[in-house]
Amino acid sequence: MKKILSVTVLGGLLSACGGSDSDTQQAYSGTLLGTVDSVQAEQATMSVNGRSLDVASAGVSYQDQPLLLADVASGMQVEIDSDDGRVSEIELEPIMSGEVTTVDGQSITVNGQAVLLGQVTTSVQVGDFALLFAQPQADGSLTLTAVEAIDATAISEVEGRVSQLDTSAQTFVINGTVVNFAGAALDDEPLQNGQWVEVTGVFADGIFRAAEVDAEDAAEMDGKELEGVITFVNREKTAIELNSRTVVTLTADTRYQDGVQSDLITGRTVEVELVNQAGQLTALEVDFELSSSQVTTDRFSFEGTAQYRNDTLSVNGVELLMSATVRLEDGLTKATLDGQWVELEGSLVDGQYLVREIEPELQEAEISLQGPVSGNTIWGYAASDTSLSGFEGQWVDLECYFDGSAVSQCRLDD
Repeated sequence: MKKILSVTVLGGLLSACGGSDSDTQQAYSGTLLGTVDSVQAEQATMSVNGRSLDVASAGVSYQDQPLLLADVASGMQVEIDSDDGRVSEIELEPIMSGEVTTVDGQSITVNGQAVLLGQVTTSVQVGDFALLFAQPQADGSLTLTAVEAIDATAISEVEGRVSQLDTSAQTFVINGTVVNFAGAALDDEPLQNGQWVEVTGVFADGIFRAAEVDAEDAAEMDGKELEGVITFVNREKTAIELNSRTVVTLTADTRYQDGVQSDLITGRTVEVELVNQAGQLTALEVDFELSSSQVTTDRFSFEGTAQYRNDTLSVNGVELLMSATVRLEDGLTKATLDGQWVELEGSLVDGQYLVREIEPELQEAEISLQGPVSGNTIWGYAASDTSLSGFEGQWVDLECYFDGSAVSQCRLDD
């Protein structure tokens, strides 16, 4: 086993003081997914999401490979099973693992992906097998929080959002890494662009050859507590996305600790107690942490006639990427989407318009449009007057008059 690395974690992302006072006073029972705040090896204790836990009898592993408690450090994402504050299992949850091909003071490259080190320091060298831990951000980037070298395993890992899916060639791309999934074990649901997946396999000759492709299942999160960065929140604040992949519904019964529903904004770190209700993850409680991310992205919302053909969504000729966890409201389905007048919500991720929520709307003389203005148009609607000219090149939230084809009298939405 290689010696644990010296890692300085990006303080803004960690929540050593996070969570309510009750979290640290009550012995936790259940399954917790979050970031390690600190490890006290001599006392056999560890703090995760502000909870102090007894890890004297805990088994540590990654991909079923046994590790040591000394291999666990602050900044690592983990899944733990605890009974009355005593942890039985600690599973490391890196965003990526594999052989290091380049490393310098600025970035580290694993599986063809160069990840900025930021404020993380590491002594890994080219040829080491490393685990990279990171927080996905709203704009699609990764903020590295820890790096650890372990004895090489036969399995490497990449995790992220599917793009450039080619079912004929049986390839897709994750953060610039080409994945070949020919012969891989897949989930029952077909792969699709915009889907967040965890891929295990082997990286060789510039290609990641997948042995298994696993998408997150809402049923698997039932009864667990999840800490993460809010990467999207809808306009009504009835749904949030955590860590770019887990969509959580908020109801009138959802409880809030150290904050209120209006505090739900992109970049906030929260801990959410989850329950699966009819296949939909719902928050029983949302606990606001002190830390927050400085990474934000442009949010959009607009109305128009949807064109959905061959699994491709567009409005007014503007192509959109539909998230695999998109919320289709008021009885809308993918089968009934084409030709419907709808409102779409989402955000700009990796330069693409990623749609997170779609609901049917009535076409009216007033139209709400939030997004980029370019060439006297917004979302394909040209202005019949000069009301868009003052917003050229800006990302704005507008109310406009709509005559069925063009917009006019556009002004900032109060």
